[in-house]
Amino acid sequence: MDTEKLIQDVVKSVMQKLSVGIIQGSQTPGNTSEPVKVDGKLKVAQTVASDKKIVCSISVKHVHLCREHLDVLYGKDYEPTILKELYQPGNYAYKETVTVVGPKLNAIQNVRILGPLRSKSQVELAKTDCIILGIDAPVRPSGKLEGTTSCVLIGPKGAVYLSEGVIRANRHLHLSQEDADYFGIKDNDEVDVRVTGPKGLTFNNVQVRVSKDFVSEMHIDTDDGNAADVVNGTLVEIVNASCIAPIGPSTIADSNRIPPNIPDNSISGEITDPNILRNMNSVMAQAGGVLTTSNTISSSNNIGSARTTKTVITVADLDSYKVSGIKLSTNVILSPLAKDEALARGIKIFS
Repeated sequence: MDTEKLIQDVVKSVMQKLSVGIIQGSQTPGNTSEPVKVDGKLKVAQTVASDKKIVCSISVKHVHLCREHLDVLYGKDYEPTILKELYQPGNYAYKETVTVVGPKLNAIQNVRILGPLRSKSQVELAKTDCIILGIDAPVRPSGKLEGTTSCVLIGPKGAVYLSEGVIRANRHLHLSQEDADYFGIKDNDEVDVRVTGPKGLTFNNVQVRVSKDFVSEMHIDTDDGNAADVVNGTLVEIVNASCIAPIGPSTIADSNRIPPNIPDNSISGEITDPNILRNMNSVMAQAGGVLTTSNTISSSNNIGSARTTKTVITVADLDSYKVSGIKLSTNVILSPLAKDEALARGIKIFS
């Protein structure tokens, strides 16, 4: 292979793409050229949108409440106290917080309530928060709550069950009308946004919301922020990531370059991601087995069909063990509350 010729061809190809991007999206301030679509999604035509930067903010887990639910959680006609104004005009953090409880009965306390009040209550979490709570929350734009996940909110005066309303907020960008005109972007377009620095990366599929009342600001959750080392106030830039293409004939690795199979028992820790568990159950069902509270992984890195069952003992089951006592083993799980109650009742616990 003529290595020198290959390098020349690659450089020539990249330079052509860069020149096309610059021509399509002039880097002159005030550019209002038409954006282009890539794979059906609208992208900013510029390779890099000049030197204008956007402020990025970390959106920590929080709750938006309706009037009805605030009354239940804090009392009838309760008026929350504004703790601080947020960067986006008309939005603020209240002093008040709630506890969010998921289906695993795990809880996250002191989740901030943001104002103003809304017509529907909404809980916004990061993926890490969802794993802690055992919640499978979808990625949604704010306010798109149909078919989303449930949870329980607890306040000092009462509790509210939300049948839906828990989401992972999509990456989104608030733009003033002036900046939207500058970039040639319309409301609900999608763009790529680049973060520079030691852990810099490019965020794709960033929804743009445009309003004359907005100040330009990007919102990402704590997981995205940690991945890119973003702090509140980090400056980011709108780019056209579609100009980046892999070098080489194929983007699929051949069999000599894939990672080795994971050997048996080499993965430790509890699987808490509901998506992983659902996928594993699906594979097990096809193999004729059932995955309950544990799983078997074969040396070929496929989920086996053996059925493994564990017994979970709760307080409600203790009467059945008054005489025999509770024998602990790898297939028996005794909840902490049941253990305390069993000791209090004098029920023998042995291995």
